[in-house]
Amino acid sequence: MKTILNVCACLTLAASAALADSKVFRDIVGDAAKIQQDATAINSQLRAKSPDFDAVRSRVEALNTDIESLRKDVEAIEANLSNLTEAQKKDWELLKTKVQLLMIFADQKKELLNSGDVRKHRTMLRAHAQGIAKRAEMLQQTASRLNR
Repeated sequence: MKTILNVCACLTLAASAALADSKVFRDIVGDAAKIQQDATAINSQLRAKSPDFDAVRSRVEALNTDIESLRKDVEAIEANLSNLTEAQKKDWELLKTKVQLLMIFADQKKELLNSGDVRKHRTMLRAHAQGIAKRAEMLQQTASRLNR
């Protein structure tokens, strides 16, 4: 009887850990979707003939907040990933790399905004926004594969 109870307890713990991992993966997908939306909005605003640079700055702040939330979600789940298959481990490493790239793009975008003349860096800011949106989309796909 004790053995059956122990097995049930282990299965319950494993199931709850899997559900917790699944929630974090859904959070990662959600964060990546927000990042993609913010980056797409920044790109659209910068494409206008006379963009509102204050709105661009506020969108970049929102983007940085979303990227920070994504980074925290990734750190939260990393300690609990001992039961991944080889394919999942590769996807996890790919996911972490994409998060790091997003952070680099966001830092560069912030530097360009703070460098002074935003109009001068408008094309570069648009390129960074497009890169962030594309990488966020790829990040969503990778996190969705891990969530299976």
